[in-house]
Amino acid sequence: MGKPKIRPPSIVDSLSFPVFGLTWHGTPATPKNDGVSFTAYCGGGGSAKTGVGNKIVCDLIAQQAAPTSFNNDDDNNDGGGSEELFERSNHTTTARRTVEISTGEALCFGIHAFRPYDDTLQMIRLVACVGDEILLYGIPIHLVDSNEKEGAAILLAKANVGSGYGANVATYTAMFHVQQNQLQHLIAVGCENGHLVVFRIHQSEGSNAASASSSLSLVELTKITECKGHTKAICAIQFHPRGHEVLSSAKDGTARIFSVATGHELGTMKCEVHDPNGPPPAAIAIDPSKSTIKTKDPRMMKRAPQILVRGCAYGDLEGKTIYTIASGKRGAAYLTKWKSTTLVSLKGGGGRDGGVGKNNEQQQQQQQ
Repeated sequence: MGKPKIRPPSIVDSLSFPVFGLTWHGTPATPKNDGVSFTAYCGGGGSAKTGVGNKIVCDLIAQQAAPTSFNNDDDNNDGGGSEELFERSNHTTTARRTVEISTGEALCFGIHAFRPYDDTLQMIRLVACVGDEILLYGIPIHLVDSNEKEGAAILLAKANVGSGYGANVATYTAMFHVQQNQLQHLIAVGCENGHLVVFRIHQSEGSNAASASSSLSLVELTKITECKGHTKAICAIQFHPRGHEVLSSAKDGTARIFSVATGHELGTMKCEVHDPNGPPPAAIAIDPSKSTIKTKDPRMMKRAPQILVRGCAYGDLEGKTIYTIASGKRGAAYLTKWKSTTLVSLKGGGGRDGGVGKNNEQQQQQQQ
């Protein structure tokens, strides 16, 4: 087989403002479920003096199957010509629309799109990090009678992460809680001050059948855990595939794992910006006439550079493999693979407690 051909993008949109966050969520179209491709980006010009508004732009493509029925007669069936009814989608209808959400004078730095497993509202959910708040929006997948107003974003709930925290990034997971015997919907938020806050999405006590049938059931965001450990702004976060832990990386040069139930730190990964398996730094001839030595190798610098761990992610369904991306303010970035040295306990969905070391085994690859 030959090399696959690189195809150009099918959609190219020019952006009129600086972008700080990007998210995507998609599901394929089936005869029973509609296909959705949802992309959103956020940013702006900051203050009103720039003349560039602060907003979130959502691009929604909905693919709705149109099933048809037909009869299948089996002449070879000895049962006397019984008929079976099948449903098959012979074509789909695709609709695309753009939804804009203004964030006023505040910038939105992070967004995350998702759709719950038990979604009954037929909406894409969008979490937006704006100032010290997180805003939970719902964007209807389909319009009713082509009414654009009904297709606008609806603010479902909002919560304050903490005074002066500064919400940076957010992520979502659904976790089955063994002790409570129910599915929990969780949102984790990484903040500028290094704290990580976990919220639970649930129906408010005031919700009732009337409100649910008329428009939307009332939704609340309740803080359940606050995780402390990072000393600088958090850049990326991700839930464990089973939901009981949350992984974060920050500008303090580390990636950390926290328990969702207790907020305790379970493990720390101290990242580096050189290959530990590579050759030692080359000897540098010191010129007595110069008081400083120019080198790009952090091991030869008198003052260690700031290391920014810009990304982190789990690499398998058991959470035994973790990837991080780290770099200095300038220069090359490094992808590091970490192996867990301890198995995970899943008692009560609470995860393990106490400090758990992650990895002695690292594989780094310089990104050119």
